[in-house]
Amino acid sequence: MAALLPRGRRRSPVLSAVLPLAALLVIFCAGYVVGQLDALSGARTLPDMLRQIGLGALAARLPVAVFGEVALPAEDRQRFADLWEAWDLATREFYQPERIDRQRMVYGAVRGMLEALDDPYTAFLDPAHGQIADSDLRGSFDGVGIQLDSRDGKLIVIAPLDGSPGEQAGLLPGDVITQIDGTDVQGMPLSRAVLLIRGPRGTSVTLTIERENLSAPLTLTIPREEIKVDSVRSRMLEYGVGYLRISTFNGQTSVETDAALRALLDQHPRGIVLDLRSNPGGSVSAAVDVASEFLDHGVILYQQPANGERQATLARPGGLATTIPLVVLVNHGSASASEIVAAALRDNGRALLIGDRTFGKGTVQTLHELSDHATVRITMAQWLTPNGEPIHGVGLEPDIAVSQPASLPAGEDPQLSAAVARLSNMR
Repeated sequence: MAALLPRGRRRSPVLSAVLPLAALLVIFCAGYVVGQLDALSGARTLPDMLRQIGLGALAARLPVAVFGEVALPAEDRQRFADLWEAWDLATREFYQPERIDRQRMVYGAVRGMLEALDDPYTAFLDPAHGQIADSDLRGSFDGVGIQLDSRDGKLIVIAPLDGSPGEQAGLLPGDVITQIDGTDVQGMPLSRAVLLIRGPRGTSVTLTIERENLSAPLTLTIPREEIKVDSVRSRMLEYGVGYLRISTFNGQTSVETDAALRALLDQHPRGIVLDLRSNPGGSVSAAVDVASEFLDHGVILYQQPANGERQATLARPGGLATTIPLVVLVNHGSASASEIVAAALRDNGRALLIGDRTFGKGTVQTLHELSDHATVRITMAQWLTPNGEPIHGVGLEPDIAVSQPASLPAGEDPQLSAAVARLSNMR
């Protein structure tokens, strides 16, 4: 039976649909306002009020975000009061209102929140920074071609990429960058420093660096170029030894490694040198693919998140070179994904490590794209070697230590020579 309106008229079907939606919209808007007031004052939220007057079912059916809430415990909602109070004061009272950039303020708040975790690998990347991270994994970008890390507030060169302007300018693993174009970078977040060094091809950047055993800082002006990272190179060496060089782990590394290995194996090498020196890492998935080329079974790494439960990543079937004798070259610039590969091959008894102790970057990050294409990178676990050993801040000790001077005559490579000699003596 239809409800009656005053003067005996029936409600139209359109009006019957519109009125409830309008009422719901009013409740939504009221909820948002009350939610914001709650953040400022600590008062009850609209869902609490609805539940108190017997409308809990309605509160449960409406979106959480409508109330200005994010499903947080009461104590965390109260903590956010400071943020909203500061926002309100800044936007109302700042003496130069034309300088108020609300988007920048939001980004600054998120960035500061993550920086408070005091982990150089957990970071907020605005859309421009997010594009940088994405281009690194794709394998091309504009810059000088160096991989950086942040430790104890210092900006450290992990390694320059092969053939890059950074390598040609003489940057070495372990160099500490103190200034970028005259700007002091002590304590600067890693993502900001990367953005200062990156820039359009054809321009240049001036880096001031400190180097161990040098009494005075060095100043290098380095041109920016398009950095196309061909991550894999291979060739045959003397004594019938194959050589496979992987300079980084990006989206193309798995395919390039497969093709390079097939070409080497067609020449029937007696063994392979896998060169991971000055490889700063990259995609963990690519590292697992590469390690699986040399392993027919076994654990490649363990991930250990906050709950302490280890999660094993196993070798993928179908590897091309699971029995051929193998030596892996590492040095101080071998980090992250390259350490995953080196440790997997060592702990599974597939290879000896020759060279210097590795860098020691043993945490795992996940990338989360936000609604406006900004990115949050969160360190969600540490990784352990197949033997269960952490390497973060420690690195991998080589089985055969061979030091390499920073400057060598052309054609000399003591570490590579040691690897070839080892393989040539294997039967």
